[in-house]
Amino acid sequence: MKVFTAALPFLVLAAALGSPASGASRGGSLSLSNGVHRPADCCPSYTTRSIRCEIMKDYFLTTSGCSKAAVIFKTRGGQEVCFHPSAEGVQECITKLASANTEKTVGEKKLY
Repeated sequence: MKVFTAALPFLVLAAALGSPASGASRGGSLSLSNGVHRPADCCPSYTTRSIRCEIMKDYFLTTSGCSKAAVIFKTRGGQEVCFHPSAEGVQECITKLASANTEKTVGEKKLY
């Protein structure tokens, strides 16, 4: 009974926070959900692979609540890949994706 009483607060906390991976599967902005930082949007490590910008469709930056600054790219296949912000090719890919998204917005006439 004492073990159950001691474990109950941890179980309640775990249920309230939910699965850390659940944040990555939702659509929309991946870095914030109603203004609350989600740990699923942090990178425990960076990929060692070279970036292949042609397979990336979007990106976002990790928040200051994460222990490591990172750029998280979302591939056309839906996977998320963490890169160090100063890794070779990362800034160029960010520029390409930003200009592609701007062109798409202009074409769809969603400018304000």
